[in-house]
Amino acid sequence: VAWDKPKTNIRRRKEIYPEYKAGRKPPPPDFYEQIPLLHELLDAFGWPLYEFDDYEADDIMGTLAVQATEQDIETMLITSDMDMLQLIDLHVSVYAIKKGLSNIELYKPESFTEKYGIKPSQFLDLKSLMGDSSDNIPGVPGIGQKGALELLKQYGTLDEIYENIELIKDSLKKKLVAGKDSAFMSKKLAAIWTDAPVKLDLSKLDISAHDPQKITQMLKKLEFRTLARQFPESIEQDSNQASSQSKKIDLELVDTEVIKSDKDLQQMVIPKPGDLVLNVAADKDGALDKLHLGFDEKNVTIDVKNLKLSSVKNYLSSLFVIYPAVIGYDLKASFKWLLEAGIDIPAVKHDGLIGSFLLNSLIRDNSLSQLADSTLGIYLDESVAEPAEVIAVTRAICVAQAKEIADNTKFTELVKTVDWPIIPVLARMENYGIELDTEYLKLMSAQVEDIIIDLTQQIYGFADKEFNIASPSQLSDVLFNDLKLPTTGIKKGKTSYSTAASELEKLRPHHEIIDMISQYREVSKLKNTYIDTLPTMIDENSRLHTTFNLTIAQTGRLSSTDPNLQNIPVKTELGRRIRTAFVASEGYTFVSADYSQFELRLAAVLAEDQQMIDAFNRDVDIHTLTASQVYDRDPEDVTKSMRREAKVVNFGIMYGLSTHGLVAATGMGYDQAKKFIDKYFETRPKLKEYIEKVKEQAKKDGYVETLMGRRRPTPDIRSSNFQVREAATRAAVNMPFQGSAADIMKKAMVDIYKKIGKNSKIKMLLQVHDSILVECPEAEAKQTANMLKEVMEAAIKLPVKLTVDTVHGDNWGEL
Repeated sequence: VAWDKPKTNIRRRKEIYPEYKAGRKPPPPDFYEQIPLLHELLDAFGWPLYEFDDYEADDIMGTLAVQATEQDIETMLITSDMDMLQLIDLHVSVYAIKKGLSNIELYKPESFTEKYGIKPSQFLDLKSLMGDSSDNIPGVPGIGQKGALELLKQYGTLDEIYENIELIKDSLKKKLVAGKDSAFMSKKLAAIWTDAPVKLDLSKLDISAHDPQKITQMLKKLEFRTLARQFPESIEQDSNQASSQSKKIDLELVDTEVIKSDKDLQQMVIPKPGDLVLNVAADKDGALDKLHLGFDEKNVTIDVKNLKLSSVKNYLSSLFVIYPAVIGYDLKASFKWLLEAGIDIPAVKHDGLIGSFLLNSLIRDNSLSQLADSTLGIYLDESVAEPAEVIAVTRAICVAQAKEIADNTKFTELVKTVDWPIIPVLARMENYGIELDTEYLKLMSAQVEDIIIDLTQQIYGFADKEFNIASPSQLSDVLFNDLKLPTTGIKKGKTSYSTAASELEKLRPHHEIIDMISQYREVSKLKNTYIDTLPTMIDENSRLHTTFNLTIAQTGRLSSTDPNLQNIPVKTELGRRIRTAFVASEGYTFVSADYSQFELRLAAVLAEDQQMIDAFNRDVDIHTLTASQVYDRDPEDVTKSMRREAKVVNFGIMYGLSTHGLVAATGMGYDQAKKFIDKYFETRPKLKEYIEKVKEQAKKDGYVETLMGRRRPTPDIRSSNFQVREAATRAAVNMPFQGSAADIMKKAMVDIYKKIGKNSKIKMLLQVHDSILVECPEAEAKQTANMLKEVMEAAIKLPVKLTVDTVHGDNWGEL
């Protein structure tokens, strides 16, 4: 790791040009305070650190890169300094950090030339001509990147440009002549100096030479708890919070047989039963490419592209009779490729991706390579790894996870009844998809465009000028400078007052334009996100295929992406109209089955609140009951307003509803809201007691859990940062409610699939919030609704009855 030595690193360059890097804003005051901490931590990790007088960090990196090239060693430079691009060659590539670690661009000679139209060796001359404002390198005044690139494409180098100066048109020639000295001085400044006093010593580049105890102490001191838990040698590894860890193991790679003909496949004997690892590869177009099968004593790769699909189907049909359940990593993805090829899928014995999430839902990176590292101590690059290695790693990860799961009886039951069987259910749902009426959306798009135009004109009228409504800075200028709206209590960014929805809500009473802007944003978002986009995502049968994610929401709830069909608003007219575009196939109808007051019923069970349990079991309106208790009135005297307030609190308490939150949701005064919540907990002492118990468990055990035993680690609940600690507390309180609902919902989906079977005309389509949407023949709507109600209400045995409401219709908007 190379560093800029403070104050002395640019001494020599300032001798060349005293204004070098002049005008740069100083870094934040606490920036340099953190550097020694980073030095100490990296040193503990065994990373060599370099800094020198008169040499910048990129000079040091350049020097090492040149020395590495001389030894025929490939080098990757990771930097946000684009000056490093001049070092690119066949041995040196640059990972350019554009924004954090979420936007990194890899530059090699080909990709560099593709982007700039010149060779990497010409990049320094490009800088010499156009200059660099960030370093205050002047270049040739009047020549920008476009002009500089054109010159270099025509003449090759800076020297050749000046050798051919008489051939260049006069206007450009004058600038070049006047700026010649500046150009060559700029070249000296922008050049990476590769003579830094450092020698590439490979003996120092041993990552294993780290200090585990020092690393752990530093990570704990800096409160990097998640990182500390992921570090294998952590001296205080918490088995309840960390993912499975083990010492580095040696993989046993077995021989691989490659099947390239139908004859070979027909003659292949299926090995004796054991654990079968399944890994399916698709090509860039999503077509089935190769099947990698890992048996106990050998691997088999089936080159599907060279075989008849019927041969592959017949083989797998026989295989899955002998091996009815398989192990793998992200089996849902493999199952999708098989289903798209018309091949039936087996059950799941173990999935490394889902197993990792069960053992620690906070791990952000549960890729196979990361699991190989954290679980096995093995480095795996999936992009170049041989199938045999991937299979061996997958098998070893699954074995390690299975041992850890077996030590927890609740985990064992969870994977048996929920986590493993839900995988093929979701794969089938994704594969089947849902039909979309694109003509309806096309008509709707035109109508919504008219609404946007009308809103735009109204906003322009209020502003008395045209501007970009979607630009936060321009909108802020209109609201606070032109219209002089009050800024008291409005958050301010670096350059202007915030126009976030929460801030605009504060301004709603002050001007009609706020309502227009809110409508404009809502309508524009729906048009861009759904109305215009969904039709571009359908297949040749007008069906839309979302992806259900099992490892994103830390509570275990399913999420939907590509597209997200769970976030289509149901309470707005436009949202309902968008849902209307989702239609049942001809001769079929939709049936929606929705758990009524799902999480509230679970809250009653978790808190062991017998009063709530009895009320639900007697079909008493829980919100009316709550309002009558808080306001000390008979239920028949409870007004709609009182019931609404009670409903907000009933549901909000599980999400950490505060007095401020109740004020915002209901319009109550602060004192009234505080009294309401205080009175609420007086009437629900068991619930208050339970919430406090959950908080204590989170602190004591380091996790909270659902009714079925799914855990969510809570490391941040002891954070010294108040906001972090409060967020962790809210998440801890919410997990048992929302996580329990998620577990039961997935269990219900598994039970429904068991009931209807894979060949049924009844198909599950979507799971949204507390409801399941299915498609069935029109004549079977009532029968299907009754079946869904019966199965979902019996998904788990609880002291409170679960109630499911059903409705059917020809499109989703009707439900």
